[in-house]
Amino acid sequence: MARPLAQRLAALTVVAALMAGLSVPAFAATYNIGDGSITIEANGDGTAKVTQNETVNEKDDDVIVKGSGETTSNVIEVINNTEDDLKITLSDVDIADTKGKAPLSVSGTGDTTIELDGNNSLTGSGWSAGLERNEEKDSDGNVTSGKLTIQDEDKNGSLEATGNYGGAGIGGGNLKNSGEIEITGGTITATGALDGAGIGGGGSGGDGTVTISGGNITARGGSSDNPKAICGAGIGGGGGYGNATVTITGDAVIEEATGGGACAGIGSGYYNSKTDITISGNAEVKNAQGGAQGAGIGGGGFGGTVTITDNAKVDNATGGEGAAGIGSGVLGDVTVNISGNATVNAEGGANGAGIGGGYASAGDVTIEGGTTVKAEGGVGGGAGIGGGADLEADEDTQNRVTIRSSEDGSPDVTAVGGAPEPGEDGTELSKGGAGIGSGALIGPDEGDREADAIISIEGKVTIKSTAGKDNAAIGANGEEQVIEGLLPGSSIDRRDADGNDISLPGDKQQPADSSEQNSDALEGLTVTDAAGKTLPYTVEWQGSTVVVTAKYPFASLQMTHETLLQLQKQGAQTLRFCTESRTASASVAELLNVSMAGAKIVWSHDGAASALQVNGADHNELLK
Repeated sequence: MARPLAQRLAALTVVAALMAGLSVPAFAATYNIGDGSITIEANGDGTAKVTQNETVNEKDDDVIVKGSGETTSNVIEVINNTEDDLKITLSDVDIADTKGKAPLSVSGTGDTTIELDGNNSLTGSGWSAGLERNEEKDSDGNVTSGKLTIQDEDKNGSLEATGNYGGAGIGGGNLKNSGEIEITGGTITATGALDGAGIGGGGSGGDGTVTISGGNITARGGSSDNPKAICGAGIGGGGGYGNATVTITGDAVIEEATGGGACAGIGSGYYNSKTDITISGNAEVKNAQGGAQGAGIGGGGFGGTVTITDNAKVDNATGGEGAAGIGSGVLGDVTVNISGNATVNAEGGANGAGIGGGYASAGDVTIEGGTTVKAEGGVGGGAGIGGGADLEADEDTQNRVTIRSSEDGSPDVTAVGGAPEPGEDGTELSKGGAGIGSGALIGPDEGDREADAIISIEGKVTIKSTAGKDNAAIGANGEEQVIEGLLPGSSIDRRDADGNDISLPGDKQQPADSSEQNSDALEGLTVTDAAGKTLPYTVEWQGSTVVVTAKYPFASLQMTHETLLQLQKQGAQTLRFCTESRTASASVAELLNVSMAGAKIVWSHDGAASALQVNGADHNELLK
C-alpha cells in the first residue's frame, strides 16, 4: 500500500539532508523526576551522561527534567567538568523531603545553565540549599567551580527555592561559599534558612557572588525566632562573616530583598564581612529591608562599597535598627557612590543614617550627576545623609559627604535628619541628626562633640535639607556650614525641624541670563563676525558644560587662557560653541593643556567646518 504523501515528503527531506552532508537535528531528551533520582554528568569528551535508576543514556543535547505532577523526594545532581556549557531545563518540577540532600545540586569546573519552564519548586533538607551551587577550590586555593546561570528564555518559567538549616535558597549549603551565580530571567522566590542567604552564601560565613541581570526576584535571608540570632542576607552573604559581591543590572527587578537579623537586605552577613554592590543599567530595586543591625543595601557589619549608577532605581531601601538605609550596618564602614541618572529613596533604621553610617559609624557618601536622591535619617539622631548617631568626634572619625554636578547633569537631593532619641520618661536623650552631615550624640557629657562633617558641594545643585531638632541642616554639632562657589542656577534650601527657612547667603544662585548679552558677558571672551565686528551671544550652564551660542551662520569665539582657568575654577569641564550652522565641544582641561598664560584661543564656525587655533597653531583635533 502506498504511503501517505506527508510520510513520503518527510522521508525525502531526511534523504536530501543526508545526501547534502547535513546532520538531522537531534532533540533534547526528557526525563520524569517522578521515576527516580537523576544524575547528569559531562566529562572531557563533552558528552552528557544521564543516569536514572540503572539506565544510562549518553546525550550531546540539552536535558529536560519534567515533574510528575506531585511532590517527589527524588533529587537531581548535575556535574559538569567540560569547557562547554551544560544546559538543563526544569519543567514543573517539585522536589522536597530529600533526606538530607539538596533537591538540585550543581558542581564541576564547567558552566551550567538552568532553563525554567512552568512552575518549579525546590525545598532543601538537612544542611542543603534549595538549588545548591557551592564554591570549589583546588589544592592551591584557586577557585575552580564553573558558573551557574538561571534563565527563562521563553518567559514562561518560575522557581521557588528554599534552603534548610543554614542553606541558601539558591547558592551555598551550610558553611559553604556560593559558586558564581547569575540570574538572567524568570520569576524567582528564594528563601534561606536559619543563617543562609536568600540568594548567595550559606550560613555561618558563606560568601555570596551573585549577578542578576533580568527577571523578577524575591529573596529573603534566613531568620530565627531568637531575636539575637544572626541570620542571612536577602541577596549576598550568609550570616556571620559572609562577604557579598553582588551586581544587579540590565532590566532586573528586585521585588523584595529582606535580610535576617544582623544582615543586609542586599549585601553582607554580620561581623567582619565586606560588601561590594553595584546596581546599574535599568535595574530596579523596589524594596530592600535590612534585618536588625543590617543595612537595606550595604553592610551587615564592617566595610565595603555600594555603587548605584546609570538609570538604576532604588524605590525603597530601609535599614534595620542601628543601620543605614544604604551604607553601613552597626559599627560598619561602607562607602556609597550614587551617580549617572539614578533615582534613590532611602530611610535609616533607629540611630542610622538614611544614606551613610549606621550606629556609631561615619558616613562616606558621594552623589553626582543627574541623580535624584531622597534620604531620611532614623529616629535617634541619624543624619539624612552622613553619619549614624552616637559617633563622637576624634581625629580619626569624620563624616564625608560630596554632592556635585557632572557631565551627566546636576543632582537633586532631599535630606531629612532623624528625630531625637526618645527616653522612657518622655524626655529626649539627644538632638536630632543633621540633614546632611553628622549624627547626634546620645546622652552626651558636657563638652562632647559629634564627629565632624567634611561636606563638599560643587557645581550646579538643587538641595533641600531639613535639620533634625537642634541640629544643622548642612553641617555638624548644630553649626551650619557655608557653601561657596556654586554655579549659576544652584539652589540650597535649608530648613530647621519646624520648617523655618535657615538658608545662608550664597545658597541660591540666579540662573545664567539666557537673553542676548554684550561681549563682556564672560570676561575675556568675545564673539565676532568675519569682519571682526562684535556679535551678541548667550551663555548657559548645563551641569559642568558651558554653552556659548551665537545665532549667526558664521561666528568666531575668541578667549584667553585666563578665561579658561576661571571657567575651570567655577566647575566647567566642557565648553560648547553653537552657531546656526554648527555645534562643537572641547574639553576645558585639554584646551588649557595646549595653551599658556596670555595665549589667545580662536574658535571659528562657518557653514562647512569648525576650526580651532591656539596662538596661531591648529588644534582642530580637540573639537568633538
